Amino acid sequence: MPPRSDASPSVQDSSALARGLAILDCLLRAARPLTLAEIAQATQLPSSTAHRQLQLLEQLGRTYRDAAGRHCAGAATLAPLPLDHPLNLLRRDATDVLRQLQSQFSATAVLTVFLGHQRLVIEAITGQHAIAPYIGTQAHAPLHCSVSGKLLLSTLDAAARAQLLGPSPYAARTAATLTSRKALEAQLERIARERLAVNLEENVEGICAQGVLVSTAAGQAIGALALTGASALFSPELRAAMLPVLTRNANLLGASLSAHAVARLLAA
Repeated sequence: MPPRSDASPSVQDSSALARGLAILDCLLRAARPLTLAEIAQATQLPSSTAHRQLQLLEQLGRTYRDAAGRHCAGAATLAPLPLDHPLNLLRRDATDVLRQLQSQFSATAVLTVFLGHQRLVIEAITGQHAIAPYIGTQAHAPLHCSVSGKLLLSTLDAAARAQLLGPSPYAARTAATLTSRKALEAQLERIARERLAVNLEENVEGICAQGVLVSTAAGQAIGALALTGASALFSPELRAAMLPVLTRNANLLGASLSAHAVARLLAA
């Protein structure tokens, strides 16, 4: 049975657009061909509705059917961005940087771009340690207890932060999570000055992270460069060793033509 996504649109009383997106999301998450019955079950759509949507999606080139008649995500769904899109250019520029970081520190190296208040993972090179955190294409870890979230919050004013975070106390994911607005604001002010954020088992026990802002030469923050992995990889001494390497590579990425192209995309 294909996995259902809690993030998918509610399709019982939604528009045709939402139903079509729910089907595409189902196909992407399944990562294999699906029958009509499987899609209808996963999206909770009537078979007749799912069939009509799939016909339209196939006509638009968003899906296709294999030799057995099962439905698959099409090329335009799997890779919607052109190869020369700024995000793809930045991904290619970042790959070697992330590989070097992963090789040097054994942790998972991640580059995230801030799309408004969303955090898109451009690329991740998974660490080889026995405990390697799962990295998806969009960061969903709570803003107040994740490195990318804290770095994003540090670029916003107090009113915007409050709107995103909601009322305190914030949800405690572990005993180390900051739940007080006052304590979090103090930390965010420091992060804004130092451009450095850490997560010391604040989101998941046994997992830590450290990251820095990636900004263009003009000072526009476009994302975060981070290392994450088992807590044993993030002793004070190892974090101190990571910092100059992260900072140097973040500066290199921020100075790249691809980063400036992304900055123009975000400012458009």
